[in-house]
Amino acid sequence: MRYSILHLSDLHRDLTDEIPNAWLIDSIERDLQTIAKEQHPVLHPTLCVVSGDLIYGVHPSAPDAEGELKRQNAQALEFLIELTDRLFGGNRDRLVLIPGNHDVAFTKVKISSAPVPMPKNAAEKAALVREFFSANTKLRWSWSDLSFHRIVDSNIYQSRLSHFCDLYEQFYQGQRTYSTEPESQFDLFDFPGQKLSILALNSCHNNDPWRRAGQINSTALANACRQLRSPRRAGWTLGATWHHNLVGGPSQDDYLDPEFLQLLIDSGVSLGLHGHQHRSEYFDERYRLGPQARKMTIVSAATLCAGPNNLSPGTPRGYNVIEIDNEAWTARLHQRQMVNLQFNMPAWGPGHFVDTNASFVEFELSPPAESRPAGLDRDYALESASAHLGSGEWEKVLEILADLQADSMARRMRLKALEELDSPPRTIAIIKEPTDIAEAVILGHALLSEGDSQARRRFLEHPFVANNMDASVKEVVSKLNARKAR
Repeated sequence: MRYSILHLSDLHRDLTDEIPNAWLIDSIERDLQTIAKEQHPVLHPTLCVVSGDLIYGVHPSAPDAEGELKRQNAQALEFLIELTDRLFGGNRDRLVLIPGNHDVAFTKVKISSAPVPMPKNAAEKAALVREFFSANTKLRWSWSDLSFHRIVDSNIYQSRLSHFCDLYEQFYQGQRTYSTEPESQFDLFDFPGQKLSILALNSCHNNDPWRRAGQINSTALANACRQLRSPRRAGWTLGATWHHNLVGGPSQDDYLDPEFLQLLIDSGVSLGLHGHQHRSEYFDERYRLGPQARKMTIVSAATLCAGPNNLSPGTPRGYNVIEIDNEAWTARLHQRQMVNLQFNMPAWGPGHFVDTNASFVEFELSPPAESRPAGLDRDYALESASAHLGSGEWEKVLEILADLQADSMARRMRLKALEELDSPPRTIAIIKEPTDIAEAVILGHALLSEGDSQARRRFLEHPFVANNMDASVKEVVSKLNARKAR
């Protein structure tokens, strides 16, 4: 099976020349339509990963800082909803969302902290420095006023992602929520049709404008990896996304320690997606902790909306499309770049990879670490359908069981959902050929209500119906014959 992933990142707008949502979405949709018609067509994306930095952010000293944060988040939410409406028919489960450092509210960080007076003697100064460089320190250094600050209210500090949490819950319409507790800041997105699962991580643990280094909470990572290794996902391609890049220059500190990649590879992850560095790149990370020859391909996306001052030198805005073949275990990364200079009305075209001197690169994916047991998909589908039956989600039951046409248990569940829906067109469309008395009766009554003459004739001539002596089947046959005779 082949499918593609739209990879967007760093949506934060240039506040002096903001891109309207309508133009931004139109431009992406047009570009995807263009590359779908090229000599080597690029598949229309099946899902989208947005790897953080949805907004630009606000300095605490800005007038009405809280109001401006709400405005930027509302703009981002509107963009994400319209994007899924246009590309995925409104299915918001097709979009994977994580926070970035720009989504951290500096206002909350400032409120949660207190200035630390500079000590007078050398011993106290040395103690302060040791505290500053200790693990998970609550000390922060502000270059703007050349002073230390200490986080004194952990609850307020943890709420620095509260605007993102609100956006997250609104976007997923309450079906998913995002916790302010660091240990719970991860999510798993399963795509059974693509045999894919993506782990969404928060690399902004203990991150704020005074402490720019990326970090993933160790408890969250441990819990996430354990869930990722669930038998439910055996045999699937496993991916992960976070925000921060993994390397930086000598004067930089706003990147993430890459050692956590070994833990992801050990859990079977073969594809990683991130942003933050505002340029599109890829590289392989090899497994070093044991004899197993596995690797993980790391892909970064350029910024979609940053202004000129936030672009990497010589690198324009851009985004990625990643095509995956999960039978050959290969992938192709397409780089798309802004090709005009009108920053509030971008147009997109092919990017460029130095390695290939082309707008795309191809790479191999590590196959799943474990094969998928026979019958597992059936068992999970029936389990899920049973849960949706219990909650009265009849259409969801029909969607889940669509591929289990011949399974007797699935047919019974599907029949129950159709009875509750009481929709003759849906019944006629789903029950092609009755295999038992209950199916024959419900299909026959549906055909009495909505079916055309050809559908009724096929039903009456079907061997199971024509030769059936059950009273209820004979009754519906009699009514259909009477209708035909009129």
